[in-house]
Amino acid sequence: MAEIHVPEEPQSNSGNDEANASVASLAHWSFLIGSVVPFASLIIPLVLINTVGKEDDFVKQNAKEALNLLLFAVIVGIISIPLCFVIIGFFILIALSLFVFIFSIIAAIQTMSAKQGDAPYKYPIIFRLIS
Repeated sequence: MAEIHVPEEPQSNSGNDEANASVASLAHWSFLIGSVVPFASLIIPLVLINTVGKEDDFVKQNAKEALNLLLFAVIVGIISIPLCFVIIGFFILIALSLFVFIFSIIAAIQTMSAKQGDAPYKYPIIFRLIS
């Protein structure tokens, strides 16, 4: 007689894990959305922490990392404004803009391809005020 194999349950949960990875990547995509929608880079990670982040630690950690990048960008931006009088501030602002643009895309892509149990993406160089 032919044997019938019933698929195991983790296969049905894999779609949920992918959905959580997509939601977690939204925190990183918020920097690009923020170039069109004001304050989206602040609002989206906060909403993710307070909604989905209460149930899913992966989403919460990625949203915190996105908020850390936002705080880093704001603090470095404020520090570089007076330095614009000495010309170096313009270069710092350009470098900061490129850093946020490039690394938020890298973070979003790596977060979207994350599997169950993977560590959240950590931005290089930045200081972390929210742990």
